[in-house]
Amino acid sequence: MKRISEKPKISPQEAEIHYQSSKENYTIESAESHLAYYREKHPIYYAVLLQNV
Repeated sequence: MKRISEKPKISPQEAEIHYQSSKENYTIESAESHLAYYREKHPIYYAVLLQNV
């Protein structure tokens, strides 16, 4: 996972909306969960969600 050096300018609400829309469009083609996929493909949004859980 990439390190995020600067604080993202994404609100927790924006991150949640982005996560939900990504989840709706995610199709399982392997054993990878959506959360693992999301953490890999969208690390900045994932970091915002992780900080606000």
